[in-house]
Amino acid sequence: MIVHEWFTETTSVVDRGAEFGARWSSQLQHARDDYLRLFIQSGVPEAAARRTAKECFDAVAALAPEIAEEYRGMARGSGLPLPDLHLLAARTEILAGVTTSQECSTIVHVPHDARAPHTLQTWDWHQTLSNETIVQQFRSSTGSRITTFCEFGQPAKIGVNEHGVGLHFNILHHESDGSRVGVPVHVLARMILDRARTLEDAVSIARSTPLAASTVLTVVSFDGTTPRAAAIEVSPVGIAVLPVDRGSTFAHTNHFLDAALAAGEHCPYETSSHPRYRCLTDAAALAEIADDRDRALAFGAIPAAPISVRPVPEEPEHLRWETKLTIALDVAAGAIAFAPAAPADIQQSQWRRVGAE
Repeated sequence: MIVHEWFTETTSVVDRGAEFGARWSSQLQHARDDYLRLFIQSGVPEAAARRTAKECFDAVAALAPEIAEEYRGMARGSGLPLPDLHLLAARTEILAGVTTSQECSTIVHVPHDARAPHTLQTWDWHQTLSNETIVQQFRSSTGSRITTFCEFGQPAKIGVNEHGVGLHFNILHHESDGSRVGVPVHVLARMILDRARTLEDAVSIARSTPLAASTVLTVVSFDGTTPRAAAIEVSPVGIAVLPVDRGSTFAHTNHFLDAALAAGEHCPYETSSHPRYRCLTDAAALAEIADDRDRALAFGAIPAAPISVRPVPEEPEHLRWETKLTIALDVAAGAIAFAPAAPADIQQSQWRRVGAE
């Protein structure tokens, strides 16, 4: 997988969107074509996908108009129809309820002392999709410097801001997914990175944002003296906040940990979520390793660890998953560090660091 990097100082959201669209028009077009194919393979007709995307962006226009404006600029710069870009931002909502993702394993350690949280996540996705992705760094409409990894056409995914707030992102599946109109979960991630200066801010934003699909945002923060973290499990019927104590390690994969939300779990296909979760919790001490690359290498050295997901050739294309990225957050420096590889393959891959330093 190729991870492109893009940095801009453009402050106008429309102009920034246009600049991005002009620079990455080919990648946006390919992403649009790939996702239209995935929707059909997953049993979602194109007309239904477009209807869901429009409903989602009607909600974005009401609750995060600056992001809606950025997408208008992106359409202008790329030459793609605006509804096509909405398809990319709302892909989780379009697929909600029809496919269970083997997507992502996250672990966070919150030190006892005055050090920032240590984090690590894998990003698992379709083997044949999103083989070009991007790390963006820009100033949001609030003036906050954001660094985020995401797919082309998404406003954000995993990332940090300059105020010491960062988030990891794991998909979840609930029986209420698709039952209401709401903001795409990737837009919620961007709203938190844009607006939050504290963990409480992130929780407040999540509580006040209606959603059409489920996910968990594991948010970490550091103000220079106090490390903090909490998992925010969100769904169309409500949210749960799972705080992480000082000196503790917390893991999350793709099943709800809150008992009330877990009662509505929806899994139409077999998932590796529980084995990956056990792998992380069994090796929780490795999350205390201070250096982010060493931390990734340690998890990669676990024999036959299921967190390094390998594609199964016999599976249909739309059910063939692999780990495409391993990423860590440094909220003290406003940076992310990553390699386009599973943990087991970090040794053979370049470990990159991008941030405000």
